[in-house]
Amino acid sequence: MNVIWKRCAVGFAAAAASAATLLITASPAGAVAPANGATGIQIEAVSSATPVSVSDVAGVDSEGSTSTLYCAVRDNTFGCQSGTPGDGLVVSILYDDSNFSGSRVVIFNPAYQVGCTGGTGDNEGGANLGAAANLISSVRTYNSCDVKLFDGNNATGTATAWLDEAADLGAMNDRANSFKIS
Repeated sequence: MNVIWKRCAVGFAAAAASAATLLITASPAGAVAPANGATGIQIEAVSSATPVSVSDVAGVDSEGSTSTLYCAVRDNTFGCQSGTPGDGLVVSILYDDSNFSGSRVVIFNPAYQVGCTGGTGDNEGGANLGAAANLISSVRTYNSCDVKLFDGNNATGTATAWLDEAADLGAMNDRANSFKIS
């Protein structure tokens, strides 16, 4: 599947939310713009069999943007964990605009080298959205992972189905307060 990354303005107005709820870090060290100096649309081939790391999605912010929010998840835990963007693999990106644009939360598992296990019956981490609560409008997953969004904190309340990709969240648009990964 081809993934189109738009260079978009990134900025959560509520980025000062509790660090205990959402780990906020700067872009990974060593992240660079495309070598050919390209601007506009960057196209990358991505499939569930191709590992996607944080560095693969690092250079897609537009000039003058604020930091992307990062959340490290670990199996059988809830809440953003310690982890350095650049370690492990991306499991999902949550966007504040439909069609995979706008500000984003990059969710990664620093321990992963091959991605999530098949199926949705396991617990591969989750967290409250903190600064990004009630802002999410589209989602993508990577490395054989699925994400479920909840309108309450601590994975409670109304929930989406397990999602691989959704360009528009419909009734859950701008309502998610927490998520789980499987």
